[in-house]
Amino acid sequence: MPAKKNSKDTPKLQKSTISFDDVVGHTHIKERLKSIIKIIKDPKKLEAFEVPVPKGLLLYGPVSVGKAMLAKAFVHEAGLSYIEIAGSKLFDLEYIKQVYEIAAKSAPSVVILEDIDIKGLMQGAITNVSFSDIAKVLESIDKMVFTIATSETLDGVDPVLTAPQKLDFLLEVSKLDKDARQFFVEKILQKPHDPKIDTERIVRYIAGMSAMDLERLGRMAALSVIEQGGSEITEDILIEQINIIKYGHKVETKMVKNLEEEMRMTAYHEAAHAILSSLLLPQIKIEQVTISRRSNMLGFVSYNAEDDMTNITKEELFNDVCVLLAGRLAKMKKAGENKMDSGAIDDLSQASINIYAAITALGMDKELGFINIESIALMDNYFLSQQIEKRFLHWISVAQEQTKKLVDKHWKLIDALALKLIEKEIVESSELEKIIGKTRVSNKIPETL
Repeated sequence: MPAKKNSKDTPKLQKSTISFDDVVGHTHIKERLKSIIKIIKDPKKLEAFEVPVPKGLLLYGPVSVGKAMLAKAFVHEAGLSYIEIAGSKLFDLEYIKQVYEIAAKSAPSVVILEDIDIKGLMQGAITNVSFSDIAKVLESIDKMVFTIATSETLDGVDPVLTAPQKLDFLLEVSKLDKDARQFFVEKILQKPHDPKIDTERIVRYIAGMSAMDLERLGRMAALSVIEQGGSEITEDILIEQINIIKYGHKVETKMVKNLEEEMRMTAYHEAAHAILSSLLLPQIKIEQVTISRRSNMLGFVSYNAEDDMTNITKEELFNDVCVLLAGRLAKMKKAGENKMDSGAIDDLSQASINIYAAITALGMDKELGFINIESIALMDNYFLSQQIEKRFLHWISVAQEQTKKLVDKHWKLIDALALKLIEKEIVESSELEKIIGKTRVSNKIPETL
């Protein structure tokens, strides 16, 4: 006798109570979703173009930016019922077929496939969801069942599922925008707080953080106040908690040998990064420079996450390499070449990656020209290897020489910032701007590159 199915496992249609008004920020995405709703609600407009009615969309982007809420707001706005499939159920093909059968009987309706790029463990092996099987299920449904899938990346979803008449629309839900961050800050400030807190500054500092991070920020700020025996959240407490979430906890001074000398050298290292970055890459705004040691790093220059470069020029790439090399060269200038240490390992790694990419992938080298060897390297590991090595070493040498000249030329600014860091540990963007003043620089790429 076959086992009875648990009624709890039977898929059920639901109504969403979440509207677009409940989703903070993401204005552009919400407008796109409203446009898609109009298309599926009035498919006659497609007939003139002989285009079939779209069957689905993919919302992809970082964790905790509101993809699931946007999906449910879509359902609410469209006035449809939905069934959600998530977790282990995404690996159960029979369950997925059952969901679509139920949804088809109540069409028009929506099926939400949440976190479809999830990994599972089957027979001891890590595996993906069966994208091809899900694609076949979508093909088999002839009723108006619209599918909304969410994932962390576009690459994590097999193209078989993003082909036409499956997930037709591909919408990237990026990190929280300014309106969303403002909302979270206002939510945090519903707790007892110092009225002098600069909310604009806090909104800038939390750029790049997820909704989960910001929920945690409010919770940890409140706990920090209680720990310290205070009565309200202050700006310093918020900044410290932001830095803990982004960069790790402060390291106890007793854990660091030769602390005073270490901090002094770190001050010159970070000062060189900050000064050259401000001069060579002024479009990327610096939030703060600090030598406060944390579990994830010695010191750091904190940039505004909204100013990330996307389409980078050769000049910007070369300038970025100079910024990366500046820390080590400033320490060597201050302490002598024999005091070279391992503190620049991440800088050297990133500088090397930048240069290698410029030569082999971005077609930016003067001698090797417009090449991209990524696909060729799969067939021939040694293709142009000697020429690439020669040009790579030349780029590094030229960048090092150029950076040394820049460090020497702007040493007064680096020294002034380093001394300020030694005195205060943290220097904010406004103070950094005062130190730099009206200094401007043009760093032309050497002819040999």
